Amino acid sequence: MILLSVWFVVLLGLPFWWKTTRVYRAELPNEDIEQWNEWMTCQPTFPITINLHLTSSVDSIPASTGIKDGIEKRVQELNANHISKAKFPVKFVTDQAWSGSKEGDISDRPSAIPGTYDFYISPGSDTIATIKTHRQGFIQVESWDEDHIVGAVTEIFNAIFGTEQRVIQQLVHAADTRGAEKVKDQLKAVKYAPGYQLTFSLFSGDASNGVREWKIQEAINAYLTPVLKSMSVVSTFTVESQVQHYASLTFTPQLDTDQKEYYLTPNSLPNFINAAEWSLASTVTSLPSLNFLTYVPKPSESPLVIKSGPSSLRSKTNSFLIPRWGGITILNRDNDTIASPQVITEKELKPLMKVFLTQLRDLMGLTDLSAVKASFPIIFHKASNEVPTAWELDNLLRRRTAENLVDSLATLTSLARLVADTPNMVVLDHIQKDVVDALKDVERSCQRLSEQQYVEALTASRDALVKAETAFFDPTMVSMLYFPDEHKYAIYMPLFVPISVPLLMAVLRELKKHKESKKALAEKEEEEGDKEEDKAKKE
Repeated sequence: MILLSVWFVVLLGLPFWWKTTRVYRAELPNEDIEQWNEWMTCQPTFPITINLHLTSSVDSIPASTGIKDGIEKRVQELNANHISKAKFPVKFVTDQAWSGSKEGDISDRPSAIPGTYDFYISPGSDTIATIKTHRQGFIQVESWDEDHIVGAVTEIFNAIFGTEQRVIQQLVHAADTRGAEKVKDQLKAVKYAPGYQLTFSLFSGDASNGVREWKIQEAINAYLTPVLKSMSVVSTFTVESQVQHYASLTFTPQLDTDQKEYYLTPNSLPNFINAAEWSLASTVTSLPSLNFLTYVPKPSESPLVIKSGPSSLRSKTNSFLIPRWGGITILNRDNDTIASPQVITEKELKPLMKVFLTQLRDLMGLTDLSAVKASFPIIFHKASNEVPTAWELDNLLRRRTAENLVDSLATLTSLARLVADTPNMVVLDHIQKDVVDALKDVERSCQRLSEQQYVEALTASRDALVKAETAFFDPTMVSMLYFPDEHKYAIYMPLFVPISVPLLMAVLRELKKHKESKKALAEKEEEEGDKEEDKAKKE
């Protein structure tokens, strides 16, 4: 009975031991993730609406219906050349007459809806297009007939939106294999984040008779703030500045004796930053940081320029960009011509800020539409102080939304595969909730895209990315990864072996006793049977 009692306790405790020591794994929606990764649940759709305003100031006006049908047919042919899981429907509206005939007659109330644009069309001596800053375009066509109007509008459409659509197609097509970072056109741009920390740093090679102060705050207010305000629809920005003296380089610049100047070659630029001594990391915020560094060389190494060799031309801006990190500008100062050798004024900072703004545009992924080509001139108006145009912001909205969707699904797919391949990984309920909520945000973003609500679509895609990365990097998931089966054996064997051996031996003894008693009983019964048989024979 004692042995049975002990084994009863052991067997009764096994379920409790199994329950309390097992790895908890909440079920993830793997099938939903796989369907989204293949874009089976919803295809990302990026609609565009273009209102065509034909001038009514001429006697003969081509049929608007024929123009609309012709443009839509041409655009469909362009999209048919690309196989992609993304869709780019374009709606052309031609029922809006325009009483004007020149660029100055365009309405001063441009569209406030991202993705909706107005093209004003009139005859002219040459075919030329002018793209204004706020979703408006003025097109003059040389021949006032249907074919020339259709051809001009189609070519302008392809010039403005063609590259953007190809980039998005690559993003979506690569979602199930490589992710967004593989698109070569976006290698300079930083990964999307809801907010960024901009750090403006002044590094002086020698402060004994050099710069001690710079009017960076005034320059930021004058040149940078309007740009950041316009880009707040995509991301928010915080700005900080710092000054560090005696910031020496890790190498000695080469001397050009003919030009009497020091120079850096492109091969030496990767080693420009002295990471061991220069303080560049921000401790104020956890936001991704973009660095804009101004370096003032010490007098013994000044002027310092960037060029490929002694007889080569100088860099026009004396600056260079580090992809996904920031930009660096070298400032050479002539103490004989400046007002105060120890202070960098706002006037001196103006050309530097223009360089930094150009670098910021590249880092944020803004597309320079003025570089597009067509068979006729296309003039792009630029806003003052490098402020992005509405066309550029719409482009960025659509592209960043696509990147976020692709990155979110790539993260969720990696998480699902990691959990499936790692049996010891803990998956708590809040991780499951983050994954489910991330998929809901992906669906909401996809729906908002189809409705041409690009700001809301970006917000939903941002929420999806944040939740997906929160689930993937949750610290509780790695709690059991460093506790393999070998460790379990090492822990449980000293506890269970000492008690299990006596118990097993006792069971064996009891079985042996039971077997011996059963054998003795059988022999006794056999002996008694023999006695009864002998007794019967005697009788």
